[in-house]
Amino acid sequence: SLASMISIGTGFRGGLFFASLLIGALGGKLFAGLMALVEPPGPDPLLMSLVGMSAFGAAIIGAPLAMTFLALETTGSLAVAGLVLAAVAVAGLIVRRLFGYSFATWRFHLRGEAIRSAHDIGWLRDLTVGRLMRRDLRTARSDTDLTNFRRQFPLGSTTRVVVLDEAGRYAGIVSVPEAHAAPPDTGTIEALLHLRNRMLLPGMNARQAMAAFEAAEAEAMAVVDGAVTRRVVGLLTEAHLLRRYGEEIEKRRREESGIVPG
Repeated sequence: SLASMISIGTGFRGGLFFASLLIGALGGKLFAGLMALVEPPGPDPLLMSLVGMSAFGAAIIGAPLAMTFLALETTGSLAVAGLVLAAVAVAGLIVRRLFGYSFATWRFHLRGEAIRSAHDIGWLRDLTVGRLMRRDLRTARSDTDLTNFRRQFPLGSTTRVVVLDEAGRYAGIVSVPEAHAAPPDTGTIEALLHLRNRMLLPGMNARQAMAAFEAAEAEAMAVVDGAVTRRVVGLLTEAHLLRRYGEEIEKRRREESGIVPG
């Protein structure tokens, strides 16, 4: 305790792990002292220090089994380890019920990490729009008249066409069947544009892309290099996104359960 106070007082910062162990041990010993005043001789101060250290450490770090094994290694007693296991289980349940996750997880949230449970979701960062999109998309100019558009894109050739403005920036998406069903007096395809300001960025992950699809109520969206430049780099359909997302989830579940695909 004295060494920790000197270290912190001189400006050195300690980690969460050792600080939580120290505070928990001091709290357990304080509890033992108070109980000794109420009903002498009270519980064993060393035992209460171990229980407090483990319970507080589990609440802060979120590692109940590690705290239990630490107590078992320290004492070599299965009875003490069982008591510690019960304490860390109760501490973990209380923290999860009142706060939702451990203090260490909250610190990760402040750094931008998306940790919510013990499941590894690091793969979600790699499943980006840039990896999922198609690059072989078909484009047209927004000033293209309807007759020329129908000639360039007959029915059955493709489902949708990404439209660019005069500067080559993203302007919207035109449905080919809708263009062929449009009245003859329609001038250019600009009147048929959809999703004018709805687009995806290559750095978006799968969940962000799904939220964008839900907000736009679209089956496919263009991918641009930036919200300002709006240069089209690809196209992503919601069906492909959901299929790849489901495949990755199933793959991770198989890995966690130890099932090796044949």
